[in-house]
Amino acid sequence: MASSLFSAFRSLNNRNFRYLWFGQLLSATAMHADMVARSWLVWELTGSSTSVASVLIVRAVPMLLLGLIGGVAADRFNRRNLLFLIQIWTMLMHVIMALVLMAGIVEMWHVYVLAFGLGAGMAMNQPVRTSIIPNLVDQSYMVNAMSLNSIAINSTRLVGPALIALLIAATDVGWAYVWSAGAYVLVLLTTAQIKIPTVSVTGKRLNPFTQLIEGFVYIGRNRVILALVLLGLGPLAIGFSHQTLLPQLVEEEFGAGVGLMGILTSVGAVGGLSGGLFIASRRTVSYKGRLMLFSSISYGLALLGFAGANFLWMAFPLIIWIGISQTIFRAGNSATLMEIAPDRLRGRIISATLLDTALSPAAGLAAGYAADNYGVSAGYVLLSVGCLSIVVLTLLVYPNIRQL
Repeated sequence: MASSLFSAFRSLNNRNFRYLWFGQLLSATAMHADMVARSWLVWELTGSSTSVASVLIVRAVPMLLLGLIGGVAADRFNRRNLLFLIQIWTMLMHVIMALVLMAGIVEMWHVYVLAFGLGAGMAMNQPVRTSIIPNLVDQSYMVNAMSLNSIAINSTRLVGPALIALLIAATDVGWAYVWSAGAYVLVLLTTAQIKIPTVSVTGKRLNPFTQLIEGFVYIGRNRVILALVLLGLGPLAIGFSHQTLLPQLVEEEFGAGVGLMGILTSVGAVGGLSGGLFIASRRTVSYKGRLMLFSSISYGLALLGFAGANFLWMAFPLIIWIGISQTIFRAGNSATLMEIAPDRLRGRIISATLLDTALSPAAGLAAGYAADNYGVSAGYVLLSVGCLSIVVLTLLVYPNIRQL
């Protein structure tokens, strides 16, 4: 067992990947702080799950507009320098939000503007950060490295949201953003230490629009990549949006407040961390296709379980299983894409998967509307049906995905 645990972290032996990973760990703490603080702030201001989802929509707009541009930029410019600039921008967004909240002048339009700014940072960050990984680690370590990314996110989610919720309950929402800004100072320090080997990028002199079209053409012609991007709509878009319903669930079904919301989010990280350690400890994973299908289906079934979760004890195993399913899916999906895609197109391939994430708020808005009008259970049923439908659609498009 000790050997397997040590093996799970073997990619950290690479100095440059280690600094990139620590940056992911720190930025994840800021992301979780923003997620809890923003959802609870909007719920307090409006008392509406639809409003919570509407802020996510605004945050997703730049992902749709800039995500693909971020992919082109990742394939065109120095990825380390680009990542550094993106992180400075994100830190400034957290600083501004902290100042607005601490001054006591927050209104919904402030939340919308800052959500858009943070979405812009994420839209550019993800293609750049992920496309750096194949430049740092050997392809045989790809699944392990992608799994460690998930472990970084889920290990901070294990205690981070609960602590942030307690911080908000004891002080004010603004302190969550003070914490986030401080975390990004450390992110910048770790990023400054990364050295990326020089990689020759074919087609670098093409104009950006031509490069963008080139990425779409490649995805459209490659049925495997097309299927992988499509399958991601389930766990990464429709399923992930269940967080929109958490404030309403904890208040109306369980009669609790932000503290329980933070605890549930952290408990979900137990599953995410377990799934990440499982997949990272495998020396080889020759069944990624079946693993992705299984995790997508189990995610949808867990959401259906939430529709009937009338007692608090029922929520804990479900949120843990959701964490396991999403982590395993994300690691398998990202690793497979990075193994298949040529280096000159990796940024654009990852930016296509970002479209899945960008569509998450749209699913959350639909679920929020159903929850506001028909009860929170209706919102979970809608998400479950959507998640399972994507699996069926993917199998129709590319039945051989189970053989990957």
